[in-house]
Amino acid sequence: MLKRIALCLSAATLLLVAVLPSVSQAQFKTRPDQPNVGLREVVLPDNLEPAGIRTWLWYPTRVTPHPWMANAYLVSTRSNAAPLPGRRPLIVLSHGSFGYVFGLHHFAEYLVHQGYIVATPEHPHDNNSDSSGTYTDMQLVGRSRHIARTIDGVLRDPVIGPLVDPDKIGMVGFSAGGFTALTVLGGVPDFSLLTDYCKKVPDDGGACSGGLEGKVRILRPDWRQTPDPRVKAAVIMAPGYGFMFPRPTLQAITKPMLIFRAAQDNAIRHPYSEQWLVDNLGRKPEYHVVPGEHLIFLAPCPPGRHDEICSDKPGIDRRAIHAKIDDLMRDFFERNLK
Repeated sequence: MLKRIALCLSAATLLLVAVLPSVSQAQFKTRPDQPNVGLREVVLPDNLEPAGIRTWLWYPTRVTPHPWMANAYLVSTRSNAAPLPGRRPLIVLSHGSFGYVFGLHHFAEYLVHQGYIVATPEHPHDNNSDSSGTYTDMQLVGRSRHIARTIDGVLRDPVIGPLVDPDKIGMVGFSAGGFTALTVLGGVPDFSLLTDYCKKVPDDGGACSGGLEGKVRILRPDWRQTPDPRVKAAVIMAPGYGFMFPRPTLQAITKPMLIFRAAQDNAIRHPYSEQWLVDNLGRKPEYHVVPGEHLIFLAPCPPGRHDEICSDKPGIDRRAIHAKIDDLMRDFFERNLK
């Protein structure tokens, strides 16, 4: 959805390299009452995606983590570690356009520390290694189906499935992932609304002057949105294209929602997305504005890294902002899922 993300993330290698020697293992210790993070990579079936949906499952374990680098990000997990027993809520985390699933690893790890299981699918045709469907219906319609098939696949997974409470499923979405969450909760976008929007905001690079170029390309007219009633609550961050959802479809969304907006967002035009949602959803969402630009929601880089995706303007403390988001997200899911 965002050219800046495309330039930053598509240039990054997908190779996973050894952890930087300067990073101390002490950075990754949690409180004695918190679990560590296990990680299981799977490919989940989708009858419309022959290659399936590549997905990472994050879950509580007592096994000591092994920190490793995923592009610019320092991840602290242990692959295929034995999971802790017990039924737990599931959170499905949806990345942005051109997105990289490990760009939101910090939220996945945090939620596991709080006792959740997290699934992070790589959206086919709209990720940092394959953007062939970005700005088309393969993205804006197909993503909701990816979430439904992810939930199906996780519940059937022989290792993680038995540990998920199917009555306690939530979602987190960033940027296009926020748009995705709205469709999963039942929102139906009207792509024709782009015309009027682009008359008002013709220089919107994501929707009008570039990116969509004022029109959603229809490559799969047989596809339909796939709402999923199993998703009981959602946290959305800098949701894209909020103006595409007519008021009647938003009024029909009555599940709990927590919305974050970046105060200096350089990609999502205010008040046409988050504010439109806040004013028109059938159930008033919880709403918070945080400092920073659009990419403020991506994970911080480790010390010594200065990649564009994790560099902020002077005075912006990404880690402190994320600590606040973590607290609000934990409280939201505690009240609405557990």
